[in-house]
Amino acid sequence: MANPYRRLLALLPTTPRQVGEVISVSGSRVSVDLVGGGVRTCQGDAQVGG
Repeated sequence: MANPYRRLLALLPTTPRQVGEVISVSGSRVSVDLVGGGVRTCQGDAQVGG
């Protein structure tokens, strides 16, 4: 039986998550205003404000 704490840690994501709001879309390029500050350019499908 594995350590319960280790099992809990295995449920957590290993990469950080960032939260933001889409501020512009140009083709497949999306600009996202991050909650912690800054703007990130991403690739994918989205709608402004969503």
